[in-house]
Amino acid sequence: MKRLRQVFENATIPLIAVFLGLVVSSIFVGFAQVDPIQTYQRLFCEGFGPRGCETFGDLFFLNAEDEDAGTSQTVFSPLFGKDGHPLSIVLERGTILILTALSATVAFQAGMFSIGMDGQLVLGAVVSVFLGYWIPDQIYALAGVTDPETAPQGLLTVMHLFVPLICIAAAMMVGAFYSWIAGYLKVKLNVNELISTIILNAIAVQLVGYLINFPLRSDFNNIARTRRIDDTAWLIPFNRGLFPDVEWFSGSRTGIGIVLAIFAAFAIGMYLWRSTAGYEQRMARGSRLFARFGGIPSERAAMRAMLISGSLSGLAGAIQILGVERRVVDGFAASGLGFDGVLVAILARESIFGILLVAMFFAGLEQGAVNLQFGNIPRQLGGIIISFIILFSSMEDFLRRNMARIQARLRPPKRVISTETQSDGVAT
Repeated sequence: MKRLRQVFENATIPLIAVFLGLVVSSIFVGFAQVDPIQTYQRLFCEGFGPRGCETFGDLFFLNAEDEDAGTSQTVFSPLFGKDGHPLSIVLERGTILILTALSATVAFQAGMFSIGMDGQLVLGAVVSVFLGYWIPDQIYALAGVTDPETAPQGLLTVMHLFVPLICIAAAMMVGAFYSWIAGYLKVKLNVNELISTIILNAIAVQLVGYLINFPLRSDFNNIARTRRIDDTAWLIPFNRGLFPDVEWFSGSRTGIGIVLAIFAAFAIGMYLWRSTAGYEQRMARGSRLFARFGGIPSERAAMRAMLISGSLSGLAGAIQILGVERRVVDGFAASGLGFDGVLVAILARESIFGILLVAMFFAGLEQGAVNLQFGNIPRQLGGIIISFIILFSSMEDFLRRNMARIQARLRPPKRVISTETQSDGVAT
């Protein structure tokens, strides 16, 4: 019963936070002279519901009409993918959030409050985009191929297998090295990792901006951008590869990236809570002095954590380019994808399963907020609603204390039975 009660509380707290966020946001929605219920229904339907979703009930069951047959039937909304399902786009957006949140979690578990995921991600992205067209160019030149479309199929198959792997490996190494710099400054020179990662983020953003506008610029378009990666470096999305006939993935670029993200989540969970290295890392977080006297190499654990953290952010940048964008456009470096991952990690309390849920929920809210404008609702309201939901979600301890206080008041008082021994030996 105690375990069941704990599970119930863990599931109730996020729901209460979302409810309170919606209640407080309704004040600002009212200022915009928009119906709050209509706004919230639009927000969640655009983020999580299928085509035709209009109410909260449609998020679970939808009365779908078949125009050709002139009939209608009730369908389970999350699986109803006619003309594409927004949840497939949520998977696309959530992939990067999962990886950057895992990156932050690994660093946090070692006592390193690193927020350098943004810089590591954009550097991994620019390295992967460069290698994504440079390596195929070298291979075509060595093979004497002047037009990639006329290349032998065997050569293209081999390139499809190895070019993305090389790009991803390079992006992970660059991300790991950039994170290692902050770790080295902390361990060897006692430079605060929060300050160093902020500075390193700024340097990475400026460097990538320079590379896109000058050495790697592909044309004289009004927006600076790099060349597109070669088709052999492309992580083909599901709707063009494995599931071309599945409408659920229509309009989405979800692909092997989400599989890699889930695998990374499983691997990080096993590393942190089922391995000796993970135990050393978590002990170093609690007290480095205690870890040192216990024979745990806390400095080595911190450096290892920063390397793993940076490699995950580099992987996120590579997947964003190889699987989604296919080129880096000016402004990409300032998109703040890494900071969103830090926020997801904090809200999930560094829980691996929590990261998977929060990342998808956050991605759906962002998608719904952007699409509010299609319902003649100011999309800025979406940002306000998300902000309040995040604010109340971060107040978990406050909500738990108040829930315990309410439960204590509602709980019936315990009956105290006192016994008194009478002279005749009968207890009353």
